Amino acid sequence: MKDITLGQGLDKVKFGLTRQEIIKLIGEPSEVEAMDGDKDSGAMEAWHFDELHLSLSFEEDCNWKLTSITTASPEILFEGIDLIGLSQGEVMEQMEVFNLGEFELEDLSTDVIPNQSLAANPDFSLNLFFDHDILTEIQWGPFWDDESEMPIWPEN
Repeated sequence: MKDITLGQGLDKVKFGLTRQEIIKLIGEPSEVEAMDGDKDSGAMEAWHFDELHLSLSFEEDCNWKLTSITTASPEILFEGIDLIGLSQGEVMEQMEVFNLGEFELEDLSTDVIPNQSLAANPDFSLNLFFDHDILTEIQWGPFWDDESEMPIWPEN
């Protein structure tokens, strides 16, 4: 597994797969983190695969299908390029080359974790997390149908 495809997934790990299908593809997770839902959304599970530097999220509202992938691995490539470890300026230059449009920048810094920021592009379901101006994580999901407010699952 090494190639990110926006709206699709990570190689054979496609958005819309069930938890059972993921286990068949890559095995059992190192850790499962369950999160209760609130009035706006249902419960969620985040599966962490520590050896792969990968987290997969499944949402109750989407019938427990894969809805998000997060990686911190420098071995996973975005359009053939290893972005993890690059500066925010270098990463944003690459995003311009890929014609991904505008990113919303947000400061996520806290007293406990200073100098954290997020560059989000909702049009492509893409989030880039920076720590001290260095890209540390890439998170992406399926494209969304704004009318139905549901994911557009890739064809498997």
